[in-house]
Amino acid sequence: MYANTQNTQATAERGVPRTHIAPSVDGGSLGIYTKSLVAPPKRVHDFILQDQSCKLLPKHRVCNCLKKRIDKNKNRTVKYNVDRKKSHWSNVQRCASLWVCPVCAKPITEGRRTELSIGLERWKKEFLGGCLLLTLTFSHSIDMPLAVTQLGLRKAYQYFVGHRQVKKIFEFLGVQHKIKGQEITWGENGWHPHNHILLFTQHAVHGFASYRDQLARIWMDSCIKAGLRSPSMKHGLDIQDGSHADKYVAKWGLPEEMSKGHMKKGKNGGYTPFDLLELSIEDKPLYGGKLPSKLFQEYAIVMKGQRQLVWGRGLKALLRVTEKTDEELAQETEKNAIELTSVANYGFTLLTIFQKRHVFLDCVARDYEKKDGFSSANALLDELHFKYLELQQSKQLE
Repeated sequence: MYANTQNTQATAERGVPRTHIAPSVDGGSLGIYTKSLVAPPKRVHDFILQDQSCKLLPKHRVCNCLKKRIDKNKNRTVKYNVDRKKSHWSNVQRCASLWVCPVCAKPITEGRRTELSIGLERWKKEFLGGCLLLTLTFSHSIDMPLAVTQLGLRKAYQYFVGHRQVKKIFEFLGVQHKIKGQEITWGENGWHPHNHILLFTQHAVHGFASYRDQLARIWMDSCIKAGLRSPSMKHGLDIQDGSHADKYVAKWGLPEEMSKGHMKKGKNGGYTPFDLLELSIEDKPLYGGKLPSKLFQEYAIVMKGQRQLVWGRGLKALLRVTEKTDEELAQETEKNAIELTSVANYGFTLLTIFQKRHVFLDCVARDYEKKDGFSSANALLDELHFKYLELQQSKQLE
């Protein structure tokens, strides 16, 4: 009825009237409001946040992610990655939406971190080069829309790197290539987008700090020219050694230490976009009466189509870093994976309406690793099946 596992056959439809079978996940709305069924966990799981993202962005492709089947003639399956020792869904579409899907964001970010780590290592060892980390930000307020700040930041950056004196300083420092990333938080003073730029230098540079104030003044002028508020000399520009910059990638456009939860706060009480997504579940007003749900929707619109990291032209080829799309990185989990079970549409519908897709994955992995003859995966589906019948009966009594 629900699944075919290696350990046990799925339980049959014991005395269950056919009229109570739930509608297909592939067929549209299920007609059950899941928030009343599942209490929010202490640390919200990525799959729960993905469901919340679907709620806020009903026309976005994230709504099909890890739900809609690739081949509708086959069941969804659960596979086990022997390298990562984790299970995952297969024969399901993946949205590869870095900015709005917490599930896809992890493998994409990890892939970008790996690319950067490989590139930095080869630059240092094969080209004997160095690396500096330049951070650029500006003064902002709660009334500034994200689209306006993003456009202004792009213009200011173009003015900055095109400035004659900046080009001269970069030449003195031996800058030969750049990688640009962005990080966005929201706080008491509104949206706070800022750029991180890796400067690949011909040799290791030790006297870079002496240029900091001159660069900061040019950056302040660039912000004003772009229609932004001028940052302070102290906070607008920072330059430091970037030898270990691959450790920063998890922050560039995504929450820091994503694997440890999405409520890691930014500096000065700021929130990352996935913080806002989690807060939107209760949707209590934040600074200035702003609702997390509206802020996340604004962020999703503005960030659509933008890249997490922008490598300088020819740099990936020079460092022999393979070009991979976000879609390819999101599918990395399929490598070296074995199939453990298939899940019938009704069983998957139960997991979806009760928001237990991630719990089922853990159960399947547990059953495979323990091999003790007990199928916790089928036990979970049994529990959800009877809970669904109870709900249907209670609705009929209303």
